Amino acid sequence: MSKEIELKAHVNNYTNLLSTLRNDDFIVSEKYSQKVDVYYFNPIINQTFRIRNLIINDVDNNETKKTIYTVKDKIIDQGIEQNTEIEVDLNYNQFSSSLNFFEKLGFKVSHRKIKKGYSFSYTKYKIPLHIELLEVSNLGWFFEIEFIVEDEISKEDSDFLVACLYQTLDNFNIPYSNIEKRYYSQMLID
Repeated sequence: MSKEIELKAHVNNYTNLLSTLRNDDFIVSEKYSQKVDVYYFNPIINQTFRIRNLIINDVDNNETKKTIYTVKDKIIDQGIEQNTEIEVDLNYNQFSSSLNFFEKLGFKVSHRKIKKGYSFSYTKYKIPLHIELLEVSNLGWFFEIEFIVEDEISKEDSDFLVACLYQTLDNFNIPYSNIEKRYYSQMLID
């Protein structure tokens, strides 16, 4: 189980931001990914879970493919998400059979989402920051930044990481007004 401390912000000009990211001294390990997400809602326990079909290509064109089940306990406050998640990795080819399995059990799809774009590791802080520049189907381009921590952290450490998220927005000239305060699922359903 891991905890994510993250935010996402709308991007006005993704080509300029992509160039800036590629030229930053703290950016390492560029990859390109495509994520197809199917969300199911369980009304009995009031919980949503996701099945993701993921393809990642690195700069050497090495490809990673997998299917991932994810369930999260989500909290969002002023656009800052602090989620606890459990993930299970499966073989990439199990995506379709997973969808069929849950449909046969009576689960209904609540929504779908496709994200395509670039991911980087940002090494400016004591914990690597994961940065993604993504086009989300029907919603546009977003700058997603997140710290992933494996253990429980103190409020002080959490506040420090949140401050680093804001500093990263400043570093890449993204105004705080671009922070999206809703989950993608809320945006897609609205």
